[in-house]
Amino acid sequence: MSARAALAAVVLLCAGPARAGAPLPAAGEFARFSVLTPAGPDEAAPAALARSRRLLFAVHRLEKGEYSASRLAKEYGTTLSALQSTNNNELILMYPGMRLTIPNRDGELYEVRRASETLDRLVAQFRTGTKARRALKELIVRANDMPGIALLAPYELDRGDRVLIPGVKIRFDTYRFPFASQLWPRISSGFGYRFHPILHRRIFHDGFDIPKPYGTPVYPARSGRVIAAGWHEGYGELIEIRHSNGESTRYGHLSKIYVKVGQIVMRGKTMIGRVGSTGLSTGPHLHFEIRDRYGRAVNPRQVIGRTSTARAARDPRRLR
Repeated sequence: MSARAALAAVVLLCAGPARAGAPLPAAGEFARFSVLTPAGPDEAAPAALARSRRLLFAVHRLEKGEYSASRLAKEYGTTLSALQSTNNNELILMYPGMRLTIPNRDGELYEVRRASETLDRLVAQFRTGTKARRALKELIVRANDMPGIALLAPYELDRGDRVLIPGVKIRFDTYRFPFASQLWPRISSGFGYRFHPILHRRIFHDGFDIPKPYGTPVYPARSGRVIAAGWHEGYGELIEIRHSNGESTRYGHLSKIYVKVGQIVMRGKTMIGRVGSTGLSTGPHLHFEIRDRYGRAVNPRQVIGRTSTARAARDPRRLR
């Protein structure tokens, strides 16, 4: 930012809203503005937000070694559910450079995305029934220090406003890793073009290869119905599961299959098979794919633990 732009920004912040017709300050008056004060840090210190009694939020950029969402929430004086709801992300996958919006209160920090949004319309997204909506509206007004008139008359919100919705928790229907542990596993071959170790040519790899000991239990990455279970060419022993939104997941190179076509399986609960090395495989590992409703392969890194905007609009939200 140039010196002139910095000066203009400070004037806007210090002088407050300008009145119509008010004269601009004379050149000598600019000396009273603290334009030489060094800028603050790019990110707020977690301890500062945790101690504050006011509703604040920060945008935190993850650094190497920051892989615990629970620990991060505790540092900022908030909760894991608030962190997940605000970022619309179950936060199973966390990686350096990832940016998270973190409020210092429990609840979802909702960003208004439409012009002329009203408080009543916002409340209607989270609760049904007159009494329930009135109760939530009172909580929102109190938590955000809104004027009392917001309870009595239509109260408009501007696009970009942030509103804390107390007690909200998203019921996530997201993808997880297909194992009992949700720690980031070792990926021996990622999504994208690669040199195939057996075919000896460059081809597109439609998923993740995750090395695991022979016989490691495999669980559904998401609940759904089994649509394939058996031998399938290079996949070897394969299971394919169709999910409620038409997307599907594939689990290849299995040594054992414990489910049948048509069976309903639950995310992280139903053991569907065990890791093996069947088909075109150089050793025990799980080939894991996510495909959209049109059958196109999707990079698992982009969707594990994350709720898409379209899916989020349909996800039920609950108040504790």
